[in-house]
Amino acid sequence: MQSDTRPSLILKLENVGPLKQFQIEIKHGINIIRAPNASGKTSLVRGLASMFSNQVPPSHLLSLDEVYGKITVQFDEKTYVKKLRRTSSGSVVASGTMLPFSDSRAFDACVAMAETSVVHKIAGGGTVFREYLEILSYGKYYSTIISAAQELINDISRELAGPSFERFESIPLLVTELTNLYLRREQVETKISNLKAGREDNVKDAIKKKQETEVKLIEEENGLSILKTELHREEEKMKQLKEFLELTDDSAKVAARLRESIASSKKKHKELHKAIAKKSKHVAYLKEEVARLEKECEEKLSLESEELKALEEEAKRIDEAINLKEEAIQQAEKVPEYDPKYGGQLVVEIRKDLANRIEWLNKVVDYYQDKYMRRMASAKLRFNRNINRAFKELMLKGFENIFLDQDFRLNIIRENGVHQPIETLSASEKLTVSLMLMLAAKETFLPDFPFFVLDELTLSYDAARFRQILNYVQRRVPYIVVTALTSEEKGEPTVTYES
Repeated sequence: MQSDTRPSLILKLENVGPLKQFQIEIKHGINIIRAPNASGKTSLVRGLASMFSNQVPPSHLLSLDEVYGKITVQFDEKTYVKKLRRTSSGSVVASGTMLPFSDSRAFDACVAMAETSVVHKIAGGGTVFREYLEILSYGKYYSTIISAAQELINDISRELAGPSFERFESIPLLVTELTNLYLRREQVETKISNLKAGREDNVKDAIKKKQETEVKLIEEENGLSILKTELHREEEKMKQLKEFLELTDDSAKVAARLRESIASSKKKHKELHKAIAKKSKHVAYLKEEVARLEKECEEKLSLESEELKALEEEAKRIDEAINLKEEAIQQAEKVPEYDPKYGGQLVVEIRKDLANRIEWLNKVVDYYQDKYMRRMASAKLRFNRNINRAFKELMLKGFENIFLDQDFRLNIIRENGVHQPIETLSASEKLTVSLMLMLAAKETFLPDFPFFVLDELTLSYDAARFRQILNYVQRRVPYIVVTALTSEEKGEPTVTYES
C-alpha cells in the first residue's frame, strides 16, 4: 500500500450535472461519497474522471440549463482547470488542462460505473474483449495503422481498376491484333509481289508467241505475194504465147512448140493457183492466231490487273487498320489528358509507382500485423494472469476460472467445470466479473495510475463482500473513490475517509 504522505486532491465543480457549486476533498485511502438519488454522485465521478481521461463526453458534464461550467482540481500544489461551454448549436465543448497522470485508458480500466465499457458489455451479455485489450495495450494503434494501410491498398487497387487505367488492360489484345494485321499485310504484299512477277513472265510468253506468229505471218504473206507475182507473170507469158500462136503460120514445128509452152504454162498456172490457195489459207490461219494471242494477252492482263487491284485495296485497308490499332495502343499507353490527377502521363509508369506503393503498404501491414499479434498475445497472457490472481485473492465462491481464450472470448467456468454463459449470470455475478476484469486491466496496463472509482456498483454486495473488494483495491491503489446511496431524500454528497 502507498505511503500516507500523498497529497490530497481538491475537486471543485461548477454547473456540472445538478451540482451548481460544489467542492470536495479526496484523500489518500478510501473516500466514500454518500448522497441520495439524483443529487450528483455520478456527475461528481464524471467530473473527476474527465480530468484524467478524455473518454467522458463534455455533454455529460455541463448542466442542461447552463451555458458555462468549470471543473477545477488542486493537486500537489498545482491547479488544473477545464472549462465547459455550450455552443449556439447546443453542443458542449471543453478546453483546459488535465491532471499530470491523465491517461485516456483510465476510464475503461479505473472507473467502474454503468457506462464504463466493461460493465456495459458484461451487463449486456457481451463475450468478446478483443477491442477492450486493443485499447488498453495500444494494440489499437497497430490495428488502426493496419486498417488504414489496407484501406489505402484497396483505394489504390480500385484506382488501378478505374476508368483511367481500364484501357491499358486492352493493350495485350490490341498488340495481338496488331501483330495479326502485320502478318496479314506481309501475306498480301507477298501475293502482290508474286502476282507482278508472274504477270511479267506471262506477258513475256504471250508477247513472244504473238511475235513469233506475226513473223510467220509476214513470211507467209511474202510467200503469197511472190506466188501471186509469179502467177501474174505466168498469166502474161501464157497470153503472149497465145498471141504468138495466132501470128504463127501453120508451121507444125513452131506451132507445136508454142502449144507445148502454153500447155506447160497452164499447168504451172494451175499449180500456182493451188499453191496460192494453200498459202492464203495458212495466212488467214496465222492472222486468226495473232488475233487470238493478242486477245488472250489482253484477257490475262485484265484478269491480273483486277486481282492486283483487289490485293492493293486490301493492303490499303490493312494499313488503315494498322494505323488505328497503333493509335489505340498509343492512347491506351497514356492516361487521358483531361484526367485531373495523371493527365497525359504514361500508364506503365503510373502503374509501376502505384504497384510500388502497394508493395510498400503490404510490408507495412505485415510489419504492424506481426507487432499487433505479439502485443495482443502478450496483453492477453498478462491480463489472464492478473484475472487469475484477482480471482484467487478475492476467493470468489461458485467460480472455478475466468479467462480470455485465443479468440478473446470471455470464458466463465463454474466449480463443477461447466461453462456458464454471461447472460445467465445474476446481476451480482455480472458486477463481480466486471470488477475482476477492470482490476486485472488496471494491474496489467495502468499499474501506476493512482485512482480507482466505483460508482454505486457495490450496492448488490453484502458488507463482507464489499469490504473484501475494497481491501483488494486498497492494496494496489492510493486513491479509491466509492459512491454510495443514502436513505435521505435530499442533500449534497458528503465524504467519509478511511485510511
